[in-house]
Amino acid sequence: MAALDHWTTVAVEIAHTRSLDETRGAAIQAVLSYSTQTGERRTRVHTLTLRCSPHLQEVFRHFQAQTLLAFYCKKMYCTVMERPLQELREELQTEVTEALASYRKHCSSAAVSTGQLVLPQYLRALPVYVNSLRKSEVLLPGMRTSVHQRLQLRCQVLGMDACGTATHFYPQLLCLHTLTENSNTPPELRGALRCTAVSLEPRGLYLIHTPLTLLLWVGNQVPANTLAEVFNTSYVPSLPSGETKLPDLDSPLSISIRSLINTLNCQVSRARKLWVVKQGDTCEEVMQRHLVEDKSPNGGASYADFLYHLHVNSVRLLQ
Repeated sequence: MAALDHWTTVAVEIAHTRSLDETRGAAIQAVLSYSTQTGERRTRVHTLTLRCSPHLQEVFRHFQAQTLLAFYCKKMYCTVMERPLQELREELQTEVTEALASYRKHCSSAAVSTGQLVLPQYLRALPVYVNSLRKSEVLLPGMRTSVHQRLQLRCQVLGMDACGTATHFYPQLLCLHTLTENSNTPPELRGALRCTAVSLEPRGLYLIHTPLTLLLWVGNQVPANTLAEVFNTSYVPSLPSGETKLPDLDSPLSISIRSLINTLNCQVSRARKLWVVKQGDTCEEVMQRHLVEDKSPNGGASYADFLYHLHVNSVRLLQ
């Protein structure tokens, strides 16, 4: 573990062999031994005390979707070298299905109909997270993904914290062409768009942000004045595709976009290059992989289909 830095997050799975005491709670203690830069040995003790409850409703109320995603990601990516990928994808689906069935049986109202989807309040994002993990390049490789690329991606994602993992598997899709309409509020604070092709308008500019990727999607009907303010050209076909650097222009839109990109780059641990993806271009498949609510190019199910599948299977478990 000598390569750990302050960006790295480690997941630990803990099991208990005896019943838990509701009055006393549970204490988890970890000891970290390390050496300083000068060679001095140090020991740091971490103690975490948790409440225990006999009510399953309380357990679901304190779940965190991002934390579960980070745990599932590290668990699956660590065993990807030892087990078949199909088996790992099925295990993920089974875990979520059983959780939804348990919540439906023990925590939901008796008035819930069979056809009604029931999700825990704090786990509403878990199905889309897990579906994105299942169809990731590591667990469901595409035809154009080499073994070396998959191994590199696996190593990069394994060290991410919960927030970075969530952004990796559900990217931030930000609208840029309206950036100057409310310059006092950054687009990341206005609320990101849903990661689906329906969110992309041909007359717009959109930024896909993950800890590893920065993509600028340009619609084929973007107004000439918008292109001139950002790229110093008024013709979409003349824009270069792939890795690029935005020109330093004095227009308000250009200044806002470059400032946003600098801010996002400061939030990640790795240097990223900006890639321009034009609508209808051959490299648009890179963008499609990040629209995780749609069916992926490598055959992964859409979020709507996966959610329906989870619902049907969880109801079937209870019959």
